[in-house]
Amino acid sequence: MTINNIIEDIKKLEIKMKSNKEFLQENPFAFHTFIELLYYFINNKYPNKKDSYIYKKAHINAKLFSKLRNPQYHPSKKTIIALGLALELSIDEFELLLNSAGYSLALNNQFDIVIIYCIQNKIYNLFLVNEILYEIDL
Repeated sequence: MTINNIIEDIKKLEIKMKSNKEFLQENPFAFHTFIELLYYFINNKYPNKKDSYIYKKAHINAKLFSKLRNPQYHPSKKTIIALGLALELSIDEFELLLNSAGYSLALNNQFDIVIIYCIQNKIYNLFLVNEILYEIDL
């Protein structure tokens, strides 16, 4: 699959998102804090790995990762996306994590559509995701 094929697929992408009500009913973790949810995913996806494995895989530094534990700190959407990709989250898990910090993926935002495409196609390699974003000038 080439970058051009991926770009063409992204242009054709149509996603049916669940209503907020259905989403909240189906996801018991919807009301947890960002850090609780992040560690839930870390512990379930990589139970034998240290935090350093996750933040290195997400290409963020230890200082930023430690800031995430502070309830007063509000991470950027891009930081959360990097962590979600590093954790290889499903689209529903990704939305949960983003929502816990007050963000979401929007179908009217080309950057977000690329991220959705990558998640759906299990493209979790940050270098490849960034290359796709670069190729379409995002």
